[in-house]
Amino acid sequence: MSAIQIADDVYWVGVKDPDLRTFDIVMETKHGTTYNAYLVKGRRVALIDTVKQQFADDFLANVRQIVPVEEIDYLVVNHTEPDHSGAVLALLGENPDIKLICAAPAVPFVQNIINAEADVTGVKDDHVIDLEGKTLRFKTMPYMHWPDTMMEFLAEDGVLFSNDGFAAHVAADSIFADELSVDLDHEVHYYWDVIMRPFSGFVRRNLAKLDGLDAGILAASHGPVYRTDARRYIEKYRQWSADRASGGNRVAVFYASNYGNTGRLAETMADHLQKHGFEISLADLTTCPADDARDMIEASRAVVIGTPTFNGDAVKPTWDLLNLFSTVDRTGKKAAVIGSYGWGGEGIKLVAERLAGLKLKVFEENYRARLVPSEDDMAALSEYASRVAQFFTEGK
Repeated sequence: MSAIQIADDVYWVGVKDPDLRTFDIVMETKHGTTYNAYLVKGRRVALIDTVKQQFADDFLANVRQIVPVEEIDYLVVNHTEPDHSGAVLALLGENPDIKLICAAPAVPFVQNIINAEADVTGVKDDHVIDLEGKTLRFKTMPYMHWPDTMMEFLAEDGVLFSNDGFAAHVAADSIFADELSVDLDHEVHYYWDVIMRPFSGFVRRNLAKLDGLDAGILAASHGPVYRTDARRYIEKYRQWSADRASGGNRVAVFYASNYGNTGRLAETMADHLQKHGFEISLADLTTCPADDARDMIEASRAVVIGTPTFNGDAVKPTWDLLNLFSTVDRTGKKAAVIGSYGWGGEGIKLVAERLAGLKLKVFEENYRARLVPSEDDMAALSEYASRVAQFFTEGK
């Protein structure tokens, strides 16, 4: 493994981790991954990101192939997760005079990583560092996918250093996308789906900052460097981050039902909401695939969840659905919870509390019917649906 030139006086100095099979606990990495760092040489020298701690020696060896560590003027910390910041201390150990540059929100994170005196500067959009022959222009990208995330554009060579944006978990013989045989469309989308999708609203807003940048090379923090058709995945991110609920009037109604009572409530609730002018998606959680349920959540302005109570809790299909909410952008979404129960009906309350914890706006009143809903129960459900419809409409 060695340093690789990607543009004039611009080098990849990262490391490969081809044997990694799970990333961040939840991602399968069948092609391994890379921890990409880049070195930019003007008359001054900037290093962009580091690598995972256990690869610090290989990383520093790659850097030394281009310049002595003592000659590095700046370390740009684009994101403080340990896979990018793990070798910061090793770098400072060899050159304590390096100036650390990060997004303003990242300053306390960087200080928590170092736990020692260092020269740390937080920057804002369009701050420029002149390397005397090269210039780095900074673009803060909050919540892609941390509040500290930042990118840089090197105008002289058209390189966009995009950190986790447009990344993929691929470690191969070559670091260049045009020399790989893997299905990159799949790998980049998989990375988007797991890492970026929950922050699609922030992604959508941040991408506008890249308009007008003539990026001919895209250098992300994981996976390959794109030196042809570099804007391809920027445009893909625009498509993937589109607000699917914007301007819509769709409500997703989900339910799990053992004896049919909660199912009857959910179906009736769906009918009432439809009469109030909402478009309805209805799904039985025991048969609805997770990917379909997640798409339904994204496409809906509000959700209704119907759950029975079993042993003082909601049932597993309901909790499986709730786990999906953390994987999508739920900004501004509303919710209501209904269900049939036998004893205490605790599951309905627990679901409402979890939705509130996920930052959905939850209707303050849950609807419960004991065992088999009576005619009075169904009449009360009609009135409840009217109040929920008004709640879902407020602030439209």
